[in-house]
This record gives sequence, C-alpha cells and structure tokens, in this order.
Amino acid sequence: MRLCLVQSDIVWENKPANQSRCRIAIEQAAEQGAQLVVFPELSLTGFTMNPALAEPPDGETVEFFSAVSRELGIAAGFGFACAHYGVITNRFCIADMGVITAAYDKIHPFSYGGECDVYSAGSKLVKSEVCGETVGLTVCYDLRFPELYQALSGSCSVILVIANWPDKRSEHWKALLKARAVENQCYIAGCNRCGEGGGLSYSGDSAVYSPAGELICAAESYKDELIFADVRREECAAVQGSFPVKKDRRPDLYRDFYE
Repeated sequence: MRLCLVQSDIVWENKPANQSRCRIAIEQAAEQGAQLVVFPELSLTGFTMNPALAEPPDGETVEFFSAVSRELGIAAGFGFACAHYGVITNRFCIADMGVITAAYDKIHPFSYGGECDVYSAGSKLVKSEVCGETVGLTVCYDLRFPELYQALSGSCSVILVIANWPDKRSEHWKALLKARAVENQCYIAGCNRCGEGGGLSYSGDSAVYSPAGELICAAESYKDELIFADVRREECAAVQGSFPVKKDRRPDLYRDFYE
C-alpha cells in the first residue's frame, strides 16, 4: 500500500479554507500513486476546544472527505470533533472510495491541555482494511500509552497516529514513534500538523518508521509537506519471524501487575 502523510499548517477554526487545502493535497497524493492519504488530528479546525465546531457523525467534514475520496478513487484518513449521543469525541475516520470504513474515538483525551473538559474518551480500538493492509487508528496523546499499540499490532501491519503535537515536546514525539515501531514490529506512521494555532507552535516532524524501527521518511520541520511510504505486511512478518519478540510476551501475567 502506498501511504501519504500530509503535514499541514491548519488554518485555525476555518473549515472552508482547510477544505480547499486538503483537496489540493489529496489530488497531489493521488497523482503520486498514494492509496491512503492521512491528515492531522482535527483536520479542518486545529486542536480547538470550541464545542460549537463539533459535528454529527455524518456532518460536513465526513461529507467532504467522503466525496473527495469517492471522486479521486483513494482512501483518506481525517479527524474532527464528533457530536453524538450527547457527548463530543475526538474522532479519526477513514473514508475509502467514499465509504466510511473506520471511526475511532480517541481513548486518551489530553487532560494537561484541557481536552477532557470538552471531549469524552472513547473505549474501543479500531482498525480497517485498506488495499490489503490492516490499518490501526490512534490519535496524538494515545502515543504515550503503549498498551494500545501492543493490542493493535497483533493484526495490523501499520498503525497511524494523527496529531496536533506542540513543538516544545517534539523530541518526545520522535522518540515515541520510533519506540512504538521497535516494540511492535510494525509500521508506525505519525502525521502531525505544523505552523501556529490556538496559541501553540507545531513543528510537524511527521514520519514513518519501519517494523525494524528504521526511519523510512520524515517531513521537514515547520513545513507544509507530503511524505510517502510503501507499507507491506510481508515486511512485518519478516521482522517478526527473524526476531520473535511477541511470542515471549506474558499478557496473562501483566494483568496481575495492575491489581
């Protein structure tokens, strides 16, 4: 599968402006052979705490990405504030040829940044099949919680992390992306925004790591950029077969440590 990550400077709380930018990026990704194009967390608004910008599950953001996905024959991963069942969640969806094939609600809202005051936590892991690859979905702060990745990597060849991760903690971002790849022996793809928004600065540093923990590609810091990587489940199987870490895990025992 040909994967494209779109590192973009999201126009703060301006959905129409960001739709125009996203469409151009999707067209460019499709022209370069991408089969899945992925955008940062809260793709059309930035990391806003404004509940007025929340939408229903089939609102304008879903309609936009579904329509462009269908038109260009590509899968698109995007995020938005989803209002449903009386709560708002930080949602990550995949639209594949116009059809929503995955909808993940961020399990770990960022309490340090006040996200818990607006967004409710999800409770379910989500994965999707895209062009023969099993793709896991995570969002930003989730990256600090390795349990999610161990669970997803049992069946996923690539785990996506969409983010609005500020530049003052960029070294954490880089280290954790690499660590998750090494620990789980699958591709880890982190798509972060760049630029300024909501009083914060973002360097981006979007990157894809191989199942062996090697850097495949990385975006230039503070720059709008598309980066590409080829994801192959056979590579995951080869790494896991040559150095079989997962067979030595003791999940039955680990549960007891928390009691």
